Amino acid sequence: MGNYIRPLSDVVFSIASDNLWIEDSAIQQLYTTAKLTGMKRVIGMPDLHPGRGYPIGAAFFSRGRFYPALVGNDIGCGMALWQTDILGRKYNADKLEKRLASL
Repeated sequence: MGNYIRPLSDVVFSIASDNLWIEDSAIQQLYTTAKLTGMKRVIGMPDLHPGRGYPIGAAFFSRGRFYPALVGNDIGCGMALWQTDILGRKYNADKLEKRLASL
């Protein structure tokens, strides 16, 4: 188990395991989006896939600009966030994966 937050450049990051296949065109769209004025961070999530010009399954942080086109029509198509009582210092990703798989 490793750190799956990978810097691809100073602005572009990916959050995905080594075993996850992501289309090259989606990664290229991350770089293209990072060139937009005011864009500070572009992060591809595990469900990253190419969209019509901009990537889907990504998070963006910009200053001084708002880009409505970056809000896709498939919000929440495969990602979720749950809060648990598991302490960060006691977190074991392999054990957690096995526990969640049985739900």
